[in-house]
Amino acid sequence: MTPTLIFLVQALVLVALPVAALRCSGLKGYLPLVVIQIVVGIVLGPSLFGRVAPDLYHMFFNPAALAPLTGIGSVAVIIFGLITGLHFDVGVLRHSGRITSVVAVVNILVPIGLGFLGGLWILARHPEELVMGVGPVPFAVAIGICAAVTALPVLGEILREMNLLGSRLGDLALAIAGIKDVTLYVLLALLLTTVAAQATTEFGTFARLLLIPIYLFAMIRIVRPHLARMVTARLLDGEVRERALVLVVVFTIASSLSVEAMGLSSILGAFVAGAIMPEHLRKPILDRLQAPTLALLMPFFFTITGLRTFIDPTSSSFVEVFGVATLASLVGITGGTAIAARLVGERWPLALGLGALLQTKGLMEIVVLTILLDAHIISTNVFAALVLMAVVSTAISMPLARLMLRFGGGRHRSAPAGSGLAEMTNGK
Repeated sequence: MTPTLIFLVQALVLVALPVAALRCSGLKGYLPLVVIQIVVGIVLGPSLFGRVAPDLYHMFFNPAALAPLTGIGSVAVIIFGLITGLHFDVGVLRHSGRITSVVAVVNILVPIGLGFLGGLWILARHPEELVMGVGPVPFAVAIGICAAVTALPVLGEILREMNLLGSRLGDLALAIAGIKDVTLYVLLALLLTTVAAQATTEFGTFARLLLIPIYLFAMIRIVRPHLARMVTARLLDGEVRERALVLVVVFTIASSLSVEAMGLSSILGAFVAGAIMPEHLRKPILDRLQAPTLALLMPFFFTITGLRTFIDPTSSSFVEVFGVATLASLVGITGGTAIAARLVGERWPLALGLGALLQTKGLMEIVVLTILLDAHIISTNVFAALVLMAVVSTAISMPLARLMLRFGGGRHRSAPAGSGLAEMTNGK
């Protein structure tokens, strides 16, 4: 087969198979598409396809055949970082109410704390999982960050499918997830800087620490206003057309390049590019980028992730890492959120539903895990276990939220005033 033919077969399978699987499984409305896309990526990797059909696996996923997928996957994940940043509303930090602030703090600290303790417990039982050059504390912090992740774009899609966008429950979930996203990205950047500093000279560490605030200052105070004027001047009837979109993408790539040159992940640069985007440009850019990126480009990234994921259920360390991380995430996010929301006056159904919704991890977790693996902070075995944790956590979030809301006597769909869910989501 020619390289072009192999690539077209890969593209057809990656784009069409998840949609077909979701429709044929009867799980539409219960699982977000991203879960099926991640599972397809894992299935096509060495965990299943490589075992069942090794000859075909090596034909379609040998190093030469992977080159186009790797390139598309790299572009996809940078655009996804931009999309994540665009979803973050800086105003949430300034105007978040007492409930949002309290629940967000608990939603960050509790799963990180549980994940940190779980990471130390994993190393006590399986010290071989510690990558050379990385200390126990950075490893445990990495597990804590992974346990705390909530995927804002996927959460938005789940809320849309459940008709909860615009409801009190939906607004609370999005606000808390936005605060979490930016906080966890900051923590991830600090972790990467700390680990990288251990491998550089004191001068190199000082230079990196000096460059980060300079970069952020330049992005916010210099680049942002100029970008706003340039993009706004190229809008047509309020829509982002080709010339404006090119400017946004060039700006995002330049930001990613700057951060990569500082020794951090390029995805963090893409996130910053989206986070500082002027408010009036966010929705028009998302309207142009989000659907094609998530539906057409991210499946290529999932394939690369799947090829790096070898699920070995016979490995005791794999099972224990998966179990500990999943438990820390479930208890920390769902339980911690529900208790915190209840303590600030919310009813149990809304509190539990909020915790279940914030459990979703999706693309964000996969991106964070890829960053940690590329930075050699976690091993490939830990990476695989946490990928499975991300799939399970995302898969249970929507059904669990429906169950919690029904438990409270409401329906899962937004309804006119007077219905059970309408009363709950409006705080009655």
